[in-house]
Amino acid sequence: MEKGGLDSAGREFKNAEEMWREQLGEDRSKKIEWYRQGVGYREGLEASTNGVLGGYAQVNEPDIMGNCGSGIGRVSKNLLIRYFNEVDLLEPVSHFLETARESLAPENHKVSDMHKATNFFCMPPQEFTPEAGRYNIIWVQWCIGHLTDDDFVSFFKRAKDQKGLPEELFAVKMYALTTELPKKVHWTRSEVQANRPGVIK
Repeated sequence: MEKGGLDSAGREFKNAEEMWREQLGEDRSKKIEWYRQGVGYREGLEASTNGVLGGYAQVNEPDIMGNCGSGIGRVSKNLLIRYFNEVDLLEPVSHFLETARESLAPENHKVSDMHKATNFFCMPPQEFTPEAGRYNIIWVQWCIGHLTDDDFVSFFKRAKDQKGLPEELFAVKMYALTTELPKKVHWTRSEVQANRPGVIK
């Protein structure tokens, strides 16, 4: 990828490879630290809608319906479980997953006995290998941007052998980037930790 951009701390990079060289280099411990910081940041958040949305708990109903991801289970509860008989949740932050488990307990949601949260996996996507042929859809939101490029590709390769709807369907939600710098920046992550380039030129 030859697009340049800025990371979440405002540093400019010629391309993604340059950013990853600075962040990870050849030192395996830097990659481990990259993931440790990401999970560490989330472990410090409150296990609530306000916590996982960085203080933006007041979102309108259409936004809630479109925001799918594991976290505290809000989207699984408000969207996915309504359309699928079984929903498995993957989340590396244990207190988020426990909140999801409580929220998705049969007595806490009003779908039907035919719709339920089945498995709760406490691990990050770079370590998860889905059971072959289990899923009609694998829904990925926001967290995919925290993976290194190699782990991003590796995750999709490990997850490709599914039932398919229509064929190996992955729903991936990320925000579109613009070429304009934001007028006001609200930092919800540590400025020490970089992320994907924030602005594409």
